[in-house]
Amino acid sequence: MLSINFYSDWKYEEEIVSNLTEEINDKCQSKDLVCLVDTALYYTHVMQDPMRKLFSNRTFTSPKQYFTRHSFSNFYFGKGACGAYASFFCRVMAKLGYRTKFVILDTKQSKGAHIIICIEQGDKLILVDPYYGHPFKDSTGQLSEIQTVSKNWHSYYSKHLPADYLPEYDYQYGWHYTNWQKLGPLSGVMYKTLRIFMPKEKVDNLSLRYYIIKMNKVYVIVSFIGFLVCFVLGLRYMFLKDKPVAVLQSQPLK
Repeated sequence: MLSINFYSDWKYEEEIVSNLTEEINDKCQSKDLVCLVDTALYYTHVMQDPMRKLFSNRTFTSPKQYFTRHSFSNFYFGKGACGAYASFFCRVMAKLGYRTKFVILDTKQSKGAHIIICIEQGDKLILVDPYYGHPFKDSTGQLSEIQTVSKNWHSYYSKHLPADYLPEYDYQYGWHYTNWQKLGPLSGVMYKTLRIFMPKEKVDNLSLRYYIIKMNKVYVIVSFIGFLVCFVLGLRYMFLKDKPVAVLQSQPLK
Protein backbone atom coordinates (compact mmCIF):
# COMPACT_ATOMS: atom_id res chain seq x y z
CA MET A 1 0.00 0.00 0.00
CA LEU A 2 2.86 2.35 0.80
CA SER A 3 4.37 1.79 -2.66
CA ILE A 4 1.01 2.44 -4.30
CA ASN A 5 0.56 5.65 -2.32
CA PHE A 6 4.05 6.92 -3.22
CA TYR A 7 3.53 5.95 -6.86
CA SER A 8 0.19 7.77 -6.92
CA ASP A 9 1.77 10.97 -5.56
CA TRP A 10 4.75 10.76 -7.91
CA LYS A 11 2.53 10.14 -10.95
CA TYR A 12 0.20 12.98 -9.99
CA GLU A 13 3.05 15.45 -9.56
CA GLU A 14 4.68 14.37 -12.82
CA GLU A 15 1.41 14.83 -14.71
CA ILE A 16 0.96 18.31 -13.24
CA VAL A 17 4.47 19.31 -14.33
CA SER A 18 4.02 17.68 -17.75
CA ASN A 19 0.74 19.47 -18.43
CA LEU A 20 2.25 22.72 -17.21
CA THR A 21 5.20 22.43 -19.57
CA GLU A 22 2.85 21.70 -22.46
CA GLU A 23 1.11 24.99 -21.68
CA ILE A 24 4.47 26.78 -21.56
CA ASN A 25 5.55 25.26 -24.87
CA ASP A 26 2.27 26.36 -26.45
CA LYS A 27 2.92 29.93 -25.35
CA CYS A 28 6.58 29.84 -26.41
CA GLN A 29 6.47 28.07 -29.73
CA SER A 30 9.76 29.65 -30.77
CA LYS A 31 11.36 27.81 -27.80
CA ASP A 32 13.27 31.00 -26.98
CA LEU A 33 14.85 30.60 -23.54
CA VAL A 34 13.80 34.08 -22.40
CA CYS A 35 10.16 33.26 -23.15
CA LEU A 36 10.40 29.83 -21.53
CA VAL A 37 11.94 31.24 -18.35
CA ASP A 38 9.49 34.16 -18.08
CA THR A 39 6.50 31.84 -18.60
CA ALA A 40 7.83 29.16 -16.26
CA LEU A 41 8.33 31.77 -13.53
CA TYR A 42 4.81 33.07 -14.08
CA TYR A 43 3.25 29.62 -13.71
CA THR A 44 5.47 28.76 -10.75
CA HIS A 45 3.80 31.61 -8.88
CA VAL A 46 0.35 30.80 -10.26
CA MET A 47 0.70 27.32 -8.81
CA GLN A 48 2.45 28.16 -5.53
CA ASP A 49 1.18 31.55 -4.38
CA PRO A 50 -2.51 30.88 -3.59
CA MET A 51 -1.93 28.03 -1.13
CA ARG A 52 0.99 29.84 0.47
CA LYS A 53 -1.09 32.98 1.03
CA LEU A 54 -3.94 30.94 2.51
CA PHE A 55 -2.14 28.38 4.65
CA SER A 56 1.46 29.43 5.34
CA ASN A 57 0.58 30.16 8.99
CA ARG A 58 -1.71 27.17 9.46
CA THR A 59 -0.83 23.84 11.07
CA PHE A 60 -0.97 20.52 9.24
CA THR A 61 -0.46 17.17 11.00
CA SER A 62 -0.91 14.84 8.01
CA PRO A 63 2.00 12.38 7.59
CA LYS A 64 1.96 13.35 3.92
CA GLN A 65 3.82 16.56 4.67
CA TYR A 66 6.88 14.55 5.74
CA PHE A 67 7.00 12.71 2.41
CA THR A 68 6.31 15.73 0.20
CA ARG A 69 9.41 17.31 -1.27
CA HIS A 70 10.00 21.06 -1.42
CA SER A 71 8.80 21.31 -5.02
CA PHE A 72 5.20 20.62 -3.97
CA SER A 73 5.22 21.72 -0.32
CA ASN A 74 3.53 25.01 -1.17
CA PHE A 75 1.13 23.34 -3.58
CA TYR A 76 -0.20 20.96 -0.92
CA PHE A 77 0.29 22.81 2.37
CA GLY A 78 1.31 26.40 1.63
CA LYS A 79 4.66 25.69 3.30
CA GLY A 80 8.04 26.70 1.97
CA ALA A 81 9.89 29.78 0.80
CA CYS A 82 12.77 30.24 -1.63
CA GLY A 83 13.69 26.53 -1.61
CA ALA A 84 10.16 25.48 -2.52
CA TYR A 85 9.86 27.96 -5.38
CA ALA A 86 13.33 27.03 -6.66
CA SER A 87 12.51 23.30 -6.55
CA PHE A 88 9.23 23.70 -8.43
CA PHE A 89 10.82 25.93 -11.07
CA CYS A 90 13.68 23.44 -11.39
CA ARG A 91 11.25 20.57 -12.07
CA VAL A 92 9.48 22.62 -14.74
CA MET A 93 12.74 23.54 -16.46
CA ALA A 94 13.92 19.92 -16.30
CA LYS A 95 10.73 18.83 -18.05
CA LEU A 96 11.37 21.53 -20.66
CA GLY A 97 14.76 19.92 -21.26
CA TYR A 98 17.08 22.20 -19.27
CA ARG A 99 19.51 21.14 -16.59
CA THR A 100 19.77 23.45 -13.60
CA LYS A 101 21.82 24.06 -10.47
CA PHE A 102 20.56 25.12 -7.08
CA VAL A 103 22.59 28.10 -5.89
CA ILE A 104 22.89 28.82 -2.16
CA LEU A 105 23.65 32.50 -1.76
CA ASP A 106 25.83 33.87 1.02
CA THR A 107 25.37 37.32 2.51
CA LYS A 108 27.43 39.52 4.79
CA GLN A 109 25.41 38.30 7.76
CA SER A 110 25.17 34.56 7.06
CA LYS A 111 25.99 31.56 4.91
CA GLY A 112 23.17 30.05 2.89
CA ALA A 113 20.75 32.95 3.22
CA HIS A 114 18.82 32.46 -0.01
CA ILE A 115 18.27 29.83 -2.72
CA ILE A 116 18.18 30.68 -6.41
CA ILE A 117 18.58 28.73 -9.65
CA CYS A 118 21.14 28.72 -12.44
CA ILE A 119 20.13 27.27 -15.80
CA GLU A 120 22.94 25.51 -17.59
CA GLN A 121 23.29 26.69 -21.18
CA GLY A 122 26.50 25.29 -22.59
CA ASP A 123 29.25 26.59 -20.32
CA LYS A 124 27.04 29.44 -19.08
CA LEU A 125 25.11 29.57 -15.79
CA ILE A 126 22.03 31.74 -16.33
CA LEU A 127 20.77 33.27 -13.07
CA VAL A 128 17.07 33.23 -12.13
CA ASP A 129 15.40 33.95 -8.78
CA PRO A 130 12.17 31.87 -8.70
CA TYR A 131 11.06 33.11 -5.27
CA TYR A 132 10.86 36.71 -6.49
CA GLY A 133 9.87 35.65 -10.01
CA HIS A 134 12.87 37.57 -11.29
CA PRO A 135 15.05 36.58 -14.27
CA PHE A 136 18.24 38.64 -14.32
CA LYS A 137 18.49 40.34 -17.71
CA ASP A 138 20.97 42.75 -19.26
CA SER A 139 20.11 46.05 -20.96
CA THR A 140 19.19 44.22 -24.19
CA GLY A 141 16.71 41.91 -22.43
CA GLN A 142 18.93 38.84 -22.62
CA LEU A 143 19.37 36.52 -19.65
CA SER A 144 22.52 37.08 -17.61
CA GLU A 145 25.12 34.78 -16.12
CA ILE A 146 25.63 34.71 -12.37
CA GLN A 147 29.21 36.00 -12.61
CA THR A 148 28.04 38.92 -14.76
CA VAL A 149 25.33 39.76 -12.24
CA SER A 150 27.84 39.72 -9.39
CA LYS A 151 30.41 41.89 -11.17
CA ASN A 152 27.85 44.47 -12.31
CA TRP A 153 25.54 44.39 -9.31
CA HIS A 154 25.96 47.97 -8.14
CA SER A 155 26.25 49.52 -11.59
CA TYR A 156 23.23 47.83 -13.18
CA TYR A 157 21.47 44.78 -11.70
CA SER A 158 20.66 46.21 -8.27
CA LYS A 159 18.74 48.98 -10.04
CA HIS A 160 16.40 46.57 -11.83
CA LEU A 161 14.99 44.46 -9.00
CA PRO A 162 11.46 43.83 -7.72
CA ALA A 163 10.47 46.36 -5.05
CA ASP A 164 10.44 43.73 -2.28
CA TYR A 165 13.83 42.20 -3.13
CA LEU A 166 15.91 42.08 0.05
CA PRO A 167 18.97 44.35 -0.29
CA GLU A 168 21.28 41.88 1.48
CA TYR A 169 20.91 39.49 -1.45
CA ASP A 170 23.55 41.37 -3.39
CA TYR A 171 25.72 38.54 -4.82
CA GLN A 172 28.86 40.11 -3.37
CA TYR A 173 29.74 37.49 -0.76
CA GLY A 174 29.85 34.35 -2.85
CA TRP A 175 27.66 31.30 -3.29
CA HIS A 176 27.88 27.53 -3.38
CA TYR A 177 25.89 24.74 -5.00
CA THR A 178 25.62 22.34 -2.05
CA ASN A 179 25.60 23.20 1.64
CA TRP A 180 28.19 20.71 2.87
CA GLN A 181 27.80 21.98 6.45
CA LYS A 182 24.04 21.44 6.66
CA LEU A 183 24.15 17.93 8.15
CA GLY A 184 27.24 18.47 10.27
CA PRO A 185 29.71 15.53 10.37
CA LEU A 186 27.54 13.49 7.96
CA SER A 187 27.90 16.16 5.26
CA GLY A 188 31.65 16.22 5.85
CA VAL A 189 31.85 12.45 5.37
CA MET A 190 29.83 12.68 2.15
CA TYR A 191 32.09 15.44 0.84
CA LYS A 192 35.29 13.54 1.62
CA THR A 193 33.89 10.35 0.10
CA LEU A 194 33.01 12.11 -3.14
CA ARG A 195 36.49 13.65 -3.23
CA ILE A 196 37.89 10.12 -3.50
CA PHE A 197 36.13 9.62 -6.82
CA MET A 198 35.89 13.17 -8.17
CA PRO A 199 38.23 16.19 -8.38
CA LYS A 200 37.67 18.97 -5.84
CA GLU A 201 36.37 21.45 -8.41
CA LYS A 202 33.71 19.03 -9.61
CA VAL A 203 32.56 18.22 -6.07
CA ASP A 204 32.43 21.92 -5.18
CA ASN A 205 30.27 22.57 -8.27
CA LEU A 206 27.95 19.63 -7.57
CA SER A 207 24.32 20.55 -6.85
CA LEU A 208 22.90 17.68 -4.78
CA ARG A 209 19.45 19.25 -4.57
CA TYR A 210 19.06 18.78 -8.30
CA TYR A 211 19.12 15.01 -7.80
CA ILE A 212 16.57 14.90 -4.97
CA ILE A 213 13.81 17.13 -6.33
CA LYS A 214 11.73 14.09 -7.32
CA MET A 215 12.03 12.02 -4.16
CA ASN A 216 8.61 10.36 -4.60
CA LYS A 217 10.16 8.26 -7.36
CA VAL A 218 12.85 7.14 -4.91
CA TYR A 219 10.19 6.40 -2.29
CA VAL A 220 8.36 4.21 -4.82
CA ILE A 221 11.49 2.21 -5.67
CA VAL A 222 12.69 1.82 -2.06
CA SER A 223 9.25 0.89 -0.68
CA PHE A 224 8.68 -1.62 -3.50
CA ILE A 225 12.07 -3.24 -2.89
CA GLY A 226 11.20 -3.36 0.81
CA PHE A 227 7.87 -5.04 -0.04
CA LEU A 228 9.62 -7.66 -2.22
CA VAL A 229 12.17 -8.40 0.51
CA CYS A 230 9.44 -8.80 3.13
CA PHE A 231 7.36 -10.94 0.76
CA VAL A 232 10.27 -13.27 -0.02
CA LEU A 233 11.24 -13.55 3.65
CA GLY A 234 7.62 -14.28 4.53
CA LEU A 235 7.42 -17.08 1.97
CA ARG A 236 10.74 -18.48 3.15
CA TYR A 237 9.55 -18.43 6.76
CA MET A 238 6.30 -20.21 5.86
CA PHE A 239 8.17 -22.81 3.78
CA LEU A 240 10.71 -23.59 6.49
CA LYS A 241 8.02 -23.61 9.17
CA ASP A 242 5.88 -26.20 7.37
CA LYS A 243 8.68 -28.40 6.08
CA PRO A 244 9.64 -30.16 9.38
CA VAL A 245 5.96 -30.98 10.03
CA ALA A 246 5.67 -32.67 6.67
CA VAL A 247 8.84 -34.71 7.31
CA LEU A 248 7.61 -35.90 10.69
CA GLN A 249 4.27 -36.99 9.28
CA SER A 250 5.99 -39.03 6.58
CA GLN A 251 8.08 -41.09 9.07
CA PRO A 252 6.59 -44.48 10.12
CA LEU A 253 5.84 -45.03 13.81
CA LYS A 254 8.12 -47.46 15.65
